[in-house]
Amino acid sequence: MEDENLSAFLARVFAALFGGLLFSQSAEFSQQYLQRLGGAADEMKVVVERFEESARAADLAPEAAIERLKRNADDIAARQGTDAEANRERYAALERRYRDLIGTTPLFRPFEIVVDPDWSIAGRAAEDYRPAIPATGDGIILALAGFVLGWGCGGGAHGAAAMARRRREKRASAADSKADIIA
Repeated sequence: MEDENLSAFLARVFAALFGGLLFSQSAEFSQQYLQRLGGAADEMKVVVERFEESARAADLAPEAAIERLKRNADDIAARQGTDAEANRERYAALERRYRDLIGTTPLFRPFEIVVDPDWSIAGRAAEDYRPAIPATGDGIILALAGFVLGWGCGGGAHGAAAMARRRREKRASAADSKADIIA
């Protein structure tokens, strides 16, 4: 019984530490992701504004300039129209994600990222990511939440494993009893 209590405790401790570590780092990752997202949106804004300025200089609305380029017989010009359209869509998506993330309480930003990530930016943020000790209130709260969640999951996993083990032992014991009765 003492071994089972120790293994239950260790399962909870390891799961709690893992959960705390994971959740604490989510605050730091979300900060790095937010910075990259904002930088990408700012840079894409420059590209889109430059195109729109060129369209206005030609007395065209940006949409009309895109359509004119896309219909052009010259493949390079047609491709520029397609690229300009893609750049405007990309900028709108980046800006929307950035505004959504900025409008979210820092404590919930990691969850907002999970709901609507920009995979290319998340991938680059993950490549350059360096773990950090949470020094902000939201980082500490997330670490504690992860610890508590991990504690509960560790206890639940250990309980489920112990229940399955007891069930197997009971079946084996019942099979042995039947074998003794038959013999």
